[in-house]
Amino acid sequence: MLAFIMTLENERDRDKVTEIYELYSGTMLYIANTILNEVHLAEDAVSESFIKIIDNLEKINIVDCYQTRGFVVIIVRNVAIDMLRKQKKKQIVPLEEDDYGLSYEEPAFDNFSVKEACDKIKCCIGNLKKSYSDILYLKVEFDCSFEEIGKILGISTENAKMRLSRARKALKKELKKEGVYSEQ
Repeated sequence: MLAFIMTLENERDRDKVTEIYELYSGTMLYIANTILNEVHLAEDAVSESFIKIIDNLEKINIVDCYQTRGFVVIIVRNVAIDMLRKQKKKQIVPLEEDDYGLSYEEPAFDNFSVKEACDKIKCCIGNLKKSYSDILYLKVEFDCSFEEIGKILGISTENAKMRLSRARKALKKELKKEGVYSEQ
C-alpha cells in the first residue's frame, strides 16, 4: 500500500489516502473477505480498490464521514464481486442479499418535514437493488460523471447511463408505493 501512496505527488493527497487507509482498510478487508471467502484475495481486492479511490480522490472532501465510507464500501464491494465473477466465470452473485442497504419501516405521512422526506427517500433508495442504489449514490452524492461511474463500477459509460435511468424509474415507483411521490 505504501507504494501506491508514494506515487502521489501532492503531500495533501498522500495524507488523505493514508487517513482513508487507516480509517477504512479494516472495513474494506472485512467486506472483501465476506464476498471472496479468502483473505489473500480480499487483500488484493482492497489494493485494487485503493487504486480506484486514488483515481477518484478529488471526490472525497471529508475523510471521516458517512459519504466517504459509503463511497469506499461501494468501490471495494464492486471490486470484490468482479474478482469473484472472474474467478467463478458466469456465476451470478445475488447483490440483494447484503446488509449494506437502509431498510426500516416508517409510517406514511400526509404533511411531513424536509428531514422526514429525506429519511423517507433514503429508505426508498435502501429498498432498491444495490446496483440501482449504488449508481444513485455515486451520481447524486459525489456528482460522478457517467464515465467515472463506469470506471468505478466496472461497466461501460452507456451501461452507466442506462442503469441510472432504470434506477430513477425504480426510485419513482418505490416513492409512489410509499405515498411520497405523485405525478402532477
